[in-house]
Amino acid sequence: MTTSSAAAQPVTVFGGTGFLGRRIVRQLRVAGFAVRLASRHPDRGRSLFPDGDPGIASIRGDVNEEGGVAAALTGSFAVVNAISLYVERGKDTFRSVHVEAAARVARLAAAAGVERLLHVSGIGADPRSPSPYIRSRGEGEAAVLRAFPSTILMRPSVMFGPDDALLVPLLSMMR
Repeated sequence: MTTSSAAAQPVTVFGGTGFLGRRIVRQLRVAGFAVRLASRHPDRGRSLFPDGDPGIASIRGDVNEEGGVAAALTGSFAVVNAISLYVERGKDTFRSVHVEAAARVARLAAAAGVERLLHVSGIGADPRSPSPYIRSRGEGEAAVLRAFPSTILMRPSVMFGPDDALLVPLLSMMR
């Protein structure tokens, strides 16, 4: 695909303000894709990519709201779901994020005629696991594949680097 044809095919990224998502957004731009950065907090997306790149549109797209997800997907060639949760807080549970929201994105992507879906899960995802996190990842994969059978699943292990959600906070507590 040439850069000019890539630009005509927008990619919606859910979780694009997170550790992995930010890197996905940057690489999509390097490849010439127009990116819709869908987030509950679109201002956060604008602050993370402040250089005024016209190829990145930070839009409201809360994965917990059908209408917001559907609007974010309209006209997209592809979707990346890189949303993750490591600590449950209030309504944000492993099940609500990794299963229900993931299934919603996949179902609405299929309904919108999206051609490609990349779903980021986690290493060891298993719906039979006693671990709530690992189990939710496995259940989420199954729900996504039921809704969008040609989904590309990615199962990264723990990722480390500047602004990561695990190592940097852990090391800062050791000071």
